Amino acid sequence: SVSDEEIISALLSCSTVSDAAKKCGLATRTMYDRMNNKNFQLLYCGAKADVLRKAVFLVTGKLTEAVNVVSEILQNTSVNPAIRLQAAQTIINSAVKLTDKLQNDEQMNRIQNSPDMFDFDDAF
Repeated sequence: SVSDEEIISALLSCSTVSDAAKKCGLATRTMYDRMNNKNFQLLYCGAKADVLRKAVFLVTGKLTEAVNVVSEILQNTSVNPAIRLQAAQTIINSAVKLTDKLQNDEQMNRIQNSPDMFDFDDAF
């Protein structure tokens, strides 16, 4: 039997659920069945948030360097700024997007794990 950790690892490293299923030696339908399990969803969200958190820290670690490149370009008119400026902008934009994504995912995890969350299935 394939563990939740193996499935999560495959989902995080593959671009499609079908590819992840193949990597695990499972049918795609089996993969979706596993993904519909609430406990699995919690594990997957946590693992995805961890990966995203690490990416945010790596990118934001380069933010100071990117700002320094932009400052250097602004000050040195003899340097062709096009390629370096584009790289700096990419790092800055990535940091902002990843930080937003991380904050949204963490907020969603707090909402999903809240004991006050209303369960519609229990209401009917």
